[in-house]
Amino acid sequence: MARVVLGMLGCGTVGTGVIRLLSQHNTLHLKKVAIKDAGKQRAVTLPCPLTTDPAELVDDPEIEVLIEVMGGEEPALTLIKKAIDKRKHIVTANKEVLAKHGPELFKLSRQKGVAIFFEASVAGGVPLISTIQKGLEANKINSVVGILNGTTNFILSSMEEKGEDFQTALKKAQELGYAEADPTSDIEGYDVAYKLSILSALAFGKFAEPKTIFRQGIAAIAPQDFINAKQFGYRIKLLGRTQMNERGLNTRVQPHLVPLGHPLAAVSGANNGIVVNGDAVGELTMIGPGAGELPTASAVVGDVINLESALGLPDFASYFQAAISPSFADLADPGDWVSPHYIRLEVKDTPGVIGRIGTAFGNHQLSIRSIIQKDASQGQASVVVMTQAAPTRNMDAAIEELKQEQFLRDQAVVLPLLEATS
Repeated sequence: MARVVLGMLGCGTVGTGVIRLLSQHNTLHLKKVAIKDAGKQRAVTLPCPLTTDPAELVDDPEIEVLIEVMGGEEPALTLIKKAIDKRKHIVTANKEVLAKHGPELFKLSRQKGVAIFFEASVAGGVPLISTIQKGLEANKINSVVGILNGTTNFILSSMEEKGEDFQTALKKAQELGYAEADPTSDIEGYDVAYKLSILSALAFGKFAEPKTIFRQGIAAIAPQDFINAKQFGYRIKLLGRTQMNERGLNTRVQPHLVPLGHPLAAVSGANNGIVVNGDAVGELTMIGPGAGELPTASAVVGDVINLESALGLPDFASYFQAAISPSFADLADPGDWVSPHYIRLEVKDTPGVIGRIGTAFGNHQLSIRSIIQKDASQGQASVVVMTQAAPTRNMDAAIEELKQEQFLRDQAVVLPLLEATS
């Protein structure tokens, strides 16, 4: 087999893992690595020269495949576009670039006759992209739902298992290296939105523009919510969900109550878990490490090996080019999503509160499955409500009405249940 010449942009955690794994494959030759800081100590022996000028890789005619593991939107986007224009194949772990610019990049790759591989962009070491793209080709995908961010899953698992509040669990995640110093992308759901955009493209043929995806983070969840959820038979997980129905593409990032018997309820720590529903295969569940040096590097190098096996075939790139539209999807109104809900209200413990809550819900056609007053002391109490399935806009309207009441002491915590229908 002919030697394949590679260049790599970036040499951080994932890049280090890529170098370790490439050393096991004699037919894959890493010619040069572009880095930002030439003086930085590396945790691996480099088998090739370094450069601080990425144009040296993009302009090198001998480099056939450009591996991009530098992360961030720029300069990664510009470099990927220039490399495609020079007919280099791309292997990338960059979820942000793909989610925001996927339609443009895939259109350009088709025009230039090259392929973009991106297994490492979602769920790290879990072979999710290739499973949807090739393994489930015989299926019409109905939905994809999953735990797509290991940082938030670690935080929520710690809060549930140890009774920690959000800030304590977040600090622990940062100390252990699961969370960044600025954790906003993880805890506010931006990271999951990027990944969900990519999964929407694979499952339904169009990227969901990240800024249009409904997104709710995890910071408002308290230890009490985990206790309440367990009493009702649930765990709390941050889920990304995408599905197509008669109203269009429904895509959202939101903490959910997940039934204890559901496979995603058992996904703990920093792991990822994804359930794909196809019309032929039914539900297919994949669970594994979603980040880290070697799991993510495994996906990157796996893509390179796939490329290596096909490079000598005529017009092979068309086989690997996903059937993705050059435009973003139109998303359905988030208010149309139909789901049962869990609601926790912190209230002043005064006569008539339960009745007024029931009235507000009834005013917006919300049927209450159960309503319980808990922890009444010192003139305040928690009221926990579980509703039957209803459109999200009805729930939002009921909460807005309750905000006008004098008895409400804090922001309501409102979480959908996974057994949502739409």
